[in-house]
Amino acid sequence: MKSKNYAKVILCLFGLLQAGSFAFAAKKQKAAPMPEWVSSPATVYPSSTYLQYVGYAADRNKAEVQAISGLAAIFSQSVKSESTSSQRMLQAKSDGKVATTNISAFSQDVLRSVDVNDLVGVEIKDYWFDGDKTWYAIAVLDKSNACDIYTDMIRKNARAIKDLLEKAEGDTYSIDGYAAYDFANDIAIENEGHVKKLAVIKPDAVKNLNVNVPSSKEISARKLEIAKNIPICVLISGDENGRLAAIFAEVISSFGFRGSLETGSRYMLTGALSFEESQSSDKKTTRCRYTLETFILDTQNDNQLCPFNLSGREGHVQYEEALSRAKKSLEKKVRSDFKKSFADYLKSL
Repeated sequence: MKSKNYAKVILCLFGLLQAGSFAFAAKKQKAAPMPEWVSSPATVYPSSTYLQYVGYAADRNKAEVQAISGLAAIFSQSVKSESTSSQRMLQAKSDGKVATTNISAFSQDVLRSVDVNDLVGVEIKDYWFDGDKTWYAIAVLDKSNACDIYTDMIRKNARAIKDLLEKAEGDTYSIDGYAAYDFANDIAIENEGHVKKLAVIKPDAVKNLNVNVPSSKEISARKLEIAKNIPICVLISGDENGRLAAIFAEVISSFGFRGSLETGSRYMLTGALSFEESQSSDKKTTRCRYTLETFILDTQNDNQLCPFNLSGREGHVQYEEALSRAKKSLEKKVRSDFKKSFADYLKSL
């Protein structure tokens, strides 16, 4: 009796396996015929009108990424990205002040793999699965459409640059004036990237732009000239030998401004430094706690700019050595942390 049951089970399993193999074979046979764009993309999307690239991979998303990355490489070989999107740039794009493009159609896999600026005018036109294990995707860029998009972006950015430089004219030799030129320089770099991409897509279109805007090199040179004419005086109470003030001035000068210890400037980096002695609970270690609070004062309107604070402590058996260590630690932090803080502040304006 048991042998008969075993036989039935074996027959059922055999039937299921057979059915599965038939279903698998049917699945393979039901694959749509290979479209012409897989083997000959230029036949379906002529190179005179389109840029195209076929990607393939084990799954659809990876095939899409490969297709778009391949198409983007056509630009990357000719155009080197020279700028990164700061928070200021991202905000300006979000506000519509700087040209951007719609990237909502692309997956996160694509956005992680490809420069957003290389996605302008790009579309995934079709997918095909060979019925076995490979997905194909074709990325296409309509040259005429992309030409119109890039032209509009270039002109919009040129207007943004012009507006920034005009607004800076009222108070050019100020931190705000410097920041306006700094941002205009970022936009100009991005715009020059758009021009280079347009030259790859349709060289003749660049000649017909009729956009009159200073180059990034011209704007950058003017920005540095402005910085040289903005002295920032450093005065810190509690800095007995003036060493900390000298380090602040050195960092400020690295940005092109005139860091100095002379009074009478419109901008003054002012603050207070203090040290405090304390003992560890076991009385074996003497500690020196330091506190530094600073900001840049615009004496013309009493605005406090770029607040920067530091605190910490060092320990030793003797207070003099703990104090010496505290000063060294403070100086090191000012060189690194204030440089970053000042750079971030300038980029936020």
